[in-house]
Amino acid sequence: MSIQAPWRDLLVDPLARDHVVQLYRDERFLVEAVALFAALGIGKGEAVVLVATAPHLAAVEERLDAMGVGVEDVKAWGQLRVLEASELLSGFTVRGRPDQKLFKSLIEPVIRKARRASRPGAVRVYGEMVNLLWRRNVAAAACLEGLWNEVVHDHSISLLCAYALNGDADAHREFPHDLRAAHSHVIPVAACA
Repeated sequence: MSIQAPWRDLLVDPLARDHVVQLYRDERFLVEAVALFAALGIGKGEAVVLVATAPHLAAVEERLDAMGVGVEDVKAWGQLRVLEASELLSGFTVRGRPDQKLFKSLIEPVIRKARRASRPGAVRVYGEMVNLLWRRNVAAAACLEGLWNEVVHDHSISLLCAYALNGDADAHREFPHDLRAAHSHVIPVAACA
C-alpha cells in the first residue's frame, strides 16, 4: 500500500503550521500514512506526538518498528510521545464540547516537552480525537479543529488528523465543509494505491 504524490509530500515534509487532514476508508492506509508522517519526522530529529486510539497506536508502533524506527528508544529519548485519544479527549470535554482552557492546559505542555526533545525544534502531531467526535457532533469536532488551529499557529507545529469514511454509509455523505475548511490541506481517500 502506497500513498500517491503529491499527497505523500505533505506527510513526508510538512511545513510548520500545516494542518493536514487524511480521509480514509481502509485502516491500513491510515496506519501507513501516520507511520510515514512519524518516521520521517523522527528520522530528521524532529519530535512526534501521536494522539490515537489504542488499536491505532499499536498498529502505528508496529509499522514504525518494521520501518526500522526503534520505537522504545525514541520514546525513552522523548522524541516520540503517545497518548490515547479518548482519554485525552475526556480530559478537556465539558458538556459534550471541547473547553479551550482545558485543551490548552493539557496539550501545550506536551508540545513544549516534545520541542525540547527535537534537535531542530520541530514538532509533528498526529491526532484523531476529531474523528471520535465528528459522527456524533460535527459542531464539537469543528470546535476542536479550531482549537488545534490556535495551537498550530501559536506553537508552529505540523498537524495531521484523520477522519474515517466508512463504506457505503459515507459514500453519499460529503465530508462536512466546516471540517474541510479547518485544514490547510486535504488528502483524499483516492490518494492510496
